[in-house]
Amino acid sequence: MDNSMIGSSVLDIDTPALLIDLEKLEYNLKKMADFFKEKDSDLRPHIKTHKTPVLAHKQIKAGAIGIACQKLAEAETMAKAGLDDILITNEVVGDQKIRRLVNLAKTTDVKTVVDNKENVISISAAAQERGVEVGILVEVNTGMNRCGVLPGTPVLELAQEIDKQKGTKFLGLMGYEGHTVFIETYERRKREAQKALKLLIDTKELLERNGYECKIVNAGGTGTYDISGTYPGVTEVTAGSYLTMDVKYSGIEGVEFEQALSLLTTVISRPTHDRAILDAGMKAITIEFGMPLIKSAKGGAKLYKLAEEHGYVELEAPDTKLDVGEKIELVPSHGCTTINLHDRFYAIRDNQVESVWPIEARGKQRSIRDDNRPTPE
Repeated sequence: MDNSMIGSSVLDIDTPALLIDLEKLEYNLKKMADFFKEKDSDLRPHIKTHKTPVLAHKQIKAGAIGIACQKLAEAETMAKAGLDDILITNEVVGDQKIRRLVNLAKTTDVKTVVDNKENVISISAAAQERGVEVGILVEVNTGMNRCGVLPGTPVLELAQEIDKQKGTKFLGLMGYEGHTVFIETYERRKREAQKALKLLIDTKELLERNGYECKIVNAGGTGTYDISGTYPGVTEVTAGSYLTMDVKYSGIEGVEFEQALSLLTTVISRPTHDRAILDAGMKAITIEFGMPLIKSAKGGAKLYKLAEEHGYVELEAPDTKLDVGEKIELVPSHGCTTINLHDRFYAIRDNQVESVWPIEARGKQRSIRDDNRPTPE
């Protein structure tokens, strides 16, 4: 970790570099924690956005009951950093990964989701071999049409299978109304999210009538945290992007968190009066949700194109003073995938580096160390 930068001006950071505005981050942390203080549901923040143990610990300290991870390797990284009560919100499939899951369960309160009988049987066999019990939630397809069992009887049948097997314990349900989180108007988003949540809760009630207690009913994201978080029967919400935010979420009515994340870049060329070139391209910031924005743009500056290593800036006012060597912050359109490109955050307060945090779970698609990259200094 580059502690040599602590105390330095933000303008002294070599670029491209990922920044976190600490005052805005702390505002977001407190705002979400305060929301859940008087609610029947709890916050289980999703770390797939920030991928950083330091930030996960801050969320727990603020009142979160545990964390959610999208990948087994993320869960392994977080457990190694002392995080407990982890829900993997994705199916863990294949002998190798299942062996790692049950090994993790020896020392960590880790739970996962399933949507098919064969996966349950495989987890059960591995858990019995290692002498552990793995907590299982059934993933319910409430309209996202990704993974998940259809609501109602198919969920009940899978819960019965989990209950029948040794080494697995049925804990409840997970349903993610992800198809609604980016609906821009609040009232329409609420209507559509509640349709999905009703399917989830109706299924919960069906299971309870058949003798299956749903201790956990997991739902929600940043776009619907206040909808799912107040819906009767939901016990926990897995919002993630709220902590750092991005351009995509900033355009969603009612999602009122501060933009804490930015990418510091440098002007490396001013080839014409109406164009400047930055030292950051698609290998430093992602564009699947649209182009990033220039923070505090002057002279009508607009980022209009990204190559692999270059950002193209158009200047509406040709006499704009934007010299080679000047530094510009970009606001990512999608924080989750942009953060995954970087090894560290520079935590900034009053334009100075207060801390440097390694993004330890970045790139954890398979194993906890699935390549030979050196650990960031």
